[in-house]
Amino acid sequence: MPRDPSIKTVLIIGSGPVVIGQAAEFDYSGSQACLSMKEEGVKTVLLNSNPATIQTDFDIADRIYIEPITVASVRRIAEKEHIDSVFFSVGGQTALNLAIEMESSGVIRELSLKVLGTEVKSISLAEDRRKFHERMLEIGEPVAESHTLTSARFMEQAEQIGKFPVIARTSFSLGGSGGSIMNNMDDLKKFCDWFFKSYSSDSIEVETSLLGLKEIEYEVIRDNTGNCITVCNMENLDPMGVHTGESIVVTPSQTLSDIEYQMLRRSAIRVISSLGIIGACNIQFALDPESEKYFIVEVNPRTSRSSALASKASGYPIARIASKIAVGYNLNEIRNPITRNTFAAFEPSLDYVTVKIPRWPFDKFHVTRTLGVQMKSIGEVMGIGRTFEEAMMKAIASLDNDMAGKIRIFESDERIWEYISVPSDLRLYAIFEALFRNFKVEEISARSGYDPFFVWKIRNIVQALAGIEVGSIPENLPALKRLGVSDAIISSFAHLQAVDVFKYRLEKGIFPQFKSIDTCSGEFVSTTPYMYSTYEVENDRNATTGEKKIMIIGSGPNRISQGLEFDYGSVKAIKKLRSDGYTTIMVNSNPETVSTDFDISDVLYFEPLTLEHISNIIQAEKPAGIIIQFSGQTGQNMALELSEIFGPEIILGTKPQDISHAEDRTYFAETMKRLGILQPEYTTVSNLQDVSTKIEEIRLPVILRSSFIIGGRAMDIINDRESLMNRSEELFRERPGFPILISRYVENADEIDVDFVSDGQSFAICGVCLHIEEAGTHSGDATMIMGRSIVPEKVMREIERIVSLLVPSFNLVGLSNLQLASNDSGVYIIELNTRSSRSVPFVSKATGINWVAHAVDAMLGGHLPRIQNADMKSYFIKIPVFPFKRFEDLDPILSPEMKSTGEGMGIGSTPEEAITKAMAISGSRFREGGSMILSVNDRDKSGLHFLSPFLKKFNGVIYATIGTHDALMEAGIKSTIVYKIGDIREPRIDQIISTKQIFLVLNTPSEIVDQVKDSFQIRRIAIFRSIPLITNMRLARFLFESMERAISVDYREIREYYQVKPALNHKN
Repeated sequence: MPRDPSIKTVLIIGSGPVVIGQAAEFDYSGSQACLSMKEEGVKTVLLNSNPATIQTDFDIADRIYIEPITVASVRRIAEKEHIDSVFFSVGGQTALNLAIEMESSGVIRELSLKVLGTEVKSISLAEDRRKFHERMLEIGEPVAESHTLTSARFMEQAEQIGKFPVIARTSFSLGGSGGSIMNNMDDLKKFCDWFFKSYSSDSIEVETSLLGLKEIEYEVIRDNTGNCITVCNMENLDPMGVHTGESIVVTPSQTLSDIEYQMLRRSAIRVISSLGIIGACNIQFALDPESEKYFIVEVNPRTSRSSALASKASGYPIARIASKIAVGYNLNEIRNPITRNTFAAFEPSLDYVTVKIPRWPFDKFHVTRTLGVQMKSIGEVMGIGRTFEEAMMKAIASLDNDMAGKIRIFESDERIWEYISVPSDLRLYAIFEALFRNFKVEEISARSGYDPFFVWKIRNIVQALAGIEVGSIPENLPALKRLGVSDAIISSFAHLQAVDVFKYRLEKGIFPQFKSIDTCSGEFVSTTPYMYSTYEVENDRNATTGEKKIMIIGSGPNRISQGLEFDYGSVKAIKKLRSDGYTTIMVNSNPETVSTDFDISDVLYFEPLTLEHISNIIQAEKPAGIIIQFSGQTGQNMALELSEIFGPEIILGTKPQDISHAEDRTYFAETMKRLGILQPEYTTVSNLQDVSTKIEEIRLPVILRSSFIIGGRAMDIINDRESLMNRSEELFRERPGFPILISRYVENADEIDVDFVSDGQSFAICGVCLHIEEAGTHSGDATMIMGRSIVPEKVMREIERIVSLLVPSFNLVGLSNLQLASNDSGVYIIELNTRSSRSVPFVSKATGINWVAHAVDAMLGGHLPRIQNADMKSYFIKIPVFPFKRFEDLDPILSPEMKSTGEGMGIGSTPEEAITKAMAISGSRFREGGSMILSVNDRDKSGLHFLSPFLKKFNGVIYATIGTHDALMEAGIKSTIVYKIGDIREPRIDQIISTKQIFLVLNTPSEIVDQVKDSFQIRRIAIFRSIPLITNMRLARFLFESMERAISVDYREIREYYQVKPALNHKN
């Protein structure tokens, strides 16, 4: 069937800010959709509120709206752009929920919009748990026994459930949100009571548990005439009970018989056809390997996290093909873009194995590590190899965490069994440790739920490692390399340095070959070099010499502080280099990203971002240079070692020695003193004795900072001597050998972020962002604003002076980021990052300038052009999005250590319009009317008078805790006393939140010991009730002042917000 000619202008719905369960994979699928449809002559209009995405760049969609993803915005955009069709399938759960809302409100019919791909009724059928169960039973497909519990009658209805454990599953949810496992009736009733108080839903499905069964997934594509293919299937190592996003996943399945494989494949096609899905989807099964009995778990009627994984694992571009189907084509009419001589109706054939391992934030969040039916992981990595062992070990190396180089846990046998039995991020390493201690494979399998096949495979690795002797390179090195064991792990067992192993391999000629991923196991010629390494004889990549080749190192798995923003930089750099005639080589390990798409770079290496694997590729490709500026801290940390092996000139941009100087807290502080740049009083310490003696040099409060970190990891504001000693001891234990910088916390200061590009002498300031919160909140967690006259002219001149001194002093080439604190005493430097920062995409969208392209020019030896200085027309606010609801033990307060997973961008012609949109994007949608709760600490009570103009006009009831009530009374503001949780007096805060319409909770954390728990409980209950929570007085003041004014909100294409290109350029 040819393309549908009635489709002329399509609105593509994006997924919004990165949250747990919905991350970079939707930038990948959305970008593919835009480009795929543009190829067919369709005008593409994109709606997405996330500025860090590639899809919101000018060369992806024809028209771009960085606006809240709401029915109101869709209505306005549809009218302005004359939209005839809308595509929901590449925007994750955000887009599906919008589709349901638009259908139920009649907007789709009212605007005469054609829904491309899967229709809304099919989305509803798949997403509504009760409807889905009913349909499965209609077509004879097995599902777990299910009961619907309602908010009005759940106590009575729960009594009908006779068998435990049970699993609660919510409809239209993301990453298992709201789900839980209950082992008895009391647990179930407590959960329901909590759920109906915390969520707006009036019902929940409770299903008989399938715990312990194998979890299997199939990625399916169906076209308009009902043709179906399965792109690949995936096997979860963890059994049912652990969310598939939390599980280690292998592709293709390793333990299914052909009978089981075909049985589930037939079922998948039958289910997808019954639901009427058009395009891509994912179906999950629970399989009993003893009886071949299976159950349908769920269907995601859209491209998903698993779709991105399946695309990168198979080489089959799922989102691209699904988008072609959406405009009318069938599978047999769409060419496979990798081979270019086969069609999309061919199912991929894999002659390799991939293993996905999630990346959890437990290095940032000191909370329970237990995994379950709700996702907690932020990102993931994928390892590719010829065997399961090789793929898994490469995935472990890709994680870029403390365990990647050692894989052992030196704890008691009892604790090891606990880690194996209770799912957590440590389970895999506990299995390694158990096998080193000769625990029985069968018992490990029984306690973990892992199929014995996988435990035996891990035992193969353990046996090979057990022969390593301390102090020497192992004789079985080639065998270890064939198993995928990294140089880092080998050196750890041998008590050597990883570079020693690399040099030995270099001397002996022990290097990997590179094989290609082509969807057809080599049956047809592939035109796109998509490579992975393996220690075999044959080589599929014949790298040529004489080309102008540049290698770009990616940023690896998404994690807090290093995510989508860095992939944006990598992709923009590749595009610039390719336009300049360079052959680009991309190296990354993250299957979610745009940078690992098959046609972004000239050559793609899907490899761990370690010194070993990068060096292997350099040896094979011999690039003229390497760009590490868009790899976050990952590339920065290996810069010196790469320069020692291949020479410093191979690193393009700021050189490794200069990077090291900027990262070295002592050297940097001394340089600032020499240059005459203000910095907070500081001292450096190397041990606890230093801390004890030198603290007298600086008055409390202070900030502790370690070196070579990202996201404020290991950074704290300390207010008392005891806390200082305790935290210092922890840092020295966590990061031995690294000194700590103790600096005076600059109070009553504005924090300012500055991104700039330079060529070693000249520089251009890309953007200056003012934090709305006071200094001390990590820049990644701060609400930041750019716009006309936001920063005083006097401060701007000082910023220019500081940058003019830094550029030649550190030989800065490419992008850099500067963090400053400004108060009445002057402008203080806090930190210099000699790389692209997470705010570069935001600044690029706010100014309309491709700053990455200018940075690449500088890295290649070019000089910066002059850019006209101009005032900005509009205001741009970057607002963080937090995962607090996923982690019950996590206190939702801001600090120098980053906690946010993503960001949104609110744009307006006034600051008030911008913040109104930003708050809607962040999920803080203020209810019409209602009441508010105020509970602020003693230090912040004096600031209540700044809020009084708004509070005096507020029509609802203001509830306040006793101390805050007294402070409000002094300011002439009426309030009603509310008592803390657990108080015998009433009304209590938990009662008010449960029974009243609460508009907002303002709670600033207390440092008084007996108030800490009360303060924490207030914040947690607000989070679980999805009530907007403000924990900072400066942000509260900004919000309240905005609410006080009448706000006009409109939705505009991004270019309508620009007047002229605003930037600063200077010559030293």
